Amino acid sequence: MKKRELKSISDEDLFYLLYEDKETARLAFEELYSRFAPKIYTYCKRILQSDELAEDIFQETFLRFYESSKTERVMTNVSAYIFRIARNLCLNEKQRKYHSFGQFEELNYITENDFQERKDKINLVDSAIKLLPDKYREVLVLKEFLGFSYNEIADLLNTTLPSVRINIFRAKQKLREILAPYIEDFKK
Repeated sequence: MKKRELKSISDEDLFYLLYEDKETARLAFEELYSRFAPKIYTYCKRILQSDELAEDIFQETFLRFYESSKTERVMTNVSAYIFRIARNLCLNEKQRKYHSFGQFEELNYITENDFQERKDKINLVDSAIKLLPDKYREVLVLKEFLGFSYNEIADLLNTTLPSVRINIFRAKQKLREILAPYIEDFKK
């Protein structure tokens, strides 16, 4: 099988190709990696708020994904499966490493009056996102940064659609509250 032929194959069919001969499995894994790596890394980075930790968890996610492909299983949604691995690893790392009070220490207060530059705006929003409770930050990252639908988020987090909608609404509401003192500066 040629690499370019794999581009048109579904995620689930690629997963089953991981059971094939060594070369086919390698090509199938490379294709799945290219499809999911950017989103998985972005997710890990946004949830863990650390490049180093994100890189470690990102690599561990794909290692576990590959290892799990060696046990026969029915695969109906590769995207949800790999994100669930990443999510569980991120949650385990946060539970092990972080304390909720540490999030506030990481906030960089921007005191400059010049909010015209895009970089400053992005830093401010990133800092505000870091202040969100974990459950709100996670759904916001999945929806706004990674483009998941409400249904996909509900499947991934093993929760209900109304719960996802409420948490995204509350995340945006909290974000507005955090950013409210700076809104006037944005308009200048």
